[in-house]
Amino acid sequence: MKILLVRTIAIEENLGTATYNNQGIGLATALSELGHECGLVYFAKKGNHRTETMLSDGYKLTVYHIEGKNLVWNALYNKELFDICKEYDVIQTSECDQICSWQIYKRFPEKTVIYHGPYRSKYTKKYNIRSRFFDLVFTWRNGFRDARVITKSKLAEDYLRAKGFRNIVTLGVGLNPYMLNREIEHVPEKLEKVIHEKGKQKYLLYVGAISQRKNTMFLLRVLKTLVKNMGYDEYRLLIIGDKAYKEEWYFNHCFSYIDEQSLQDNVIYLGKIEQKYLRLLYPLCDIYLLATQYDIFGMVYLEAMYFGVTILTTSCGGSSLLIQEGVTGYILDSQNADEWAEKAEEIIENEEKNKLMHDNAQKLIRDNYLWAKLVPRFLEVYRGLLTDG
Repeated sequence: MKILLVRTIAIEENLGTATYNNQGIGLATALSELGHECGLVYFAKKGNHRTETMLSDGYKLTVYHIEGKNLVWNALYNKELFDICKEYDVIQTSECDQICSWQIYKRFPEKTVIYHGPYRSKYTKKYNIRSRFFDLVFTWRNGFRDARVITKSKLAEDYLRAKGFRNIVTLGVGLNPYMLNREIEHVPEKLEKVIHEKGKQKYLLYVGAISQRKNTMFLLRVLKTLVKNMGYDEYRLLIIGDKAYKEEWYFNHCFSYIDEQSLQDNVIYLGKIEQKYLRLLYPLCDIYLLATQYDIFGMVYLEAMYFGVTILTTSCGGSSLLIQEGVTGYILDSQNADEWAEKAEEIIENEEKNKLMHDNAQKLIRDNYLWAKLVPRFLEVYRGLLTDG
């Protein structure tokens, strides 16, 4: 099959940087490995229009950077997109509440499938407003609710069913482990220090942007409870990531809190590191903490579980699909630092139970949520689409 993956969001992609975590590239690479020809469409600002061929894990992908207009993060592409669509057997767009998804479905209903991730939450006020507007103007037109949809989580599926969409299957998101398994010739000094000093210390891990949405400050309060109130001086919180876009104030706020609470010896801030080094750190850690207020999926779940780290997190897209309570991790929606500290201590100190969850989490991801494992299920949807058409 010839399969075109269209990103409908008006954000430019720099594919010159590491793309292992790019969902479109990951899916297209796995499809190519099975012999299918894949193209990808990304938004380009005026003057950046181009077509390029890139290699991903040795497989050739055609990438179209098509000029368009940005209407509240909706990519409004020019006519070239629809001409390109005619050349492909299957078109997969992103999100059911993007104007481009509706435009493509209107023209090619017999070969369009939509890959959807967002869902309604109290944290996504702007998205909720945009989605309501889209429903009023587009959703009811051209039989759009009959579109074939793949969702990234059960939360997304429930959200769309409430809108009237019927042809939905939840498949989740895959991980491409290629970058995580690359050969390491030299280990940076700061990582060698972390590895060397592990000993009997207990490592709590957070990987991601330091941001309000990810709730990084809350994790520092959990650490403070563990160290100051419960007396676990040997606990260390490893933070891997950088300040979020336009949130330097929050970044500074977090590190001021570390100083105010005298947690300097208990926080190991590593900043941004190359993905290949994560495989040295994940296995060292006793627990992964993510108190996010909203995530469409959360690729870090896949990474952490791939290496068998037990997760304590909130309910969001990825956790709702991947976390089975007490089997592959724990979901705790409370914003009470004492409750989180008690649960984290319970997980870390019960080494036998933690080891069992380590094995369960690792098996779940490696058997079901690598792109190579997920692609046959995507192909079932594509073939069903063509058969019905």
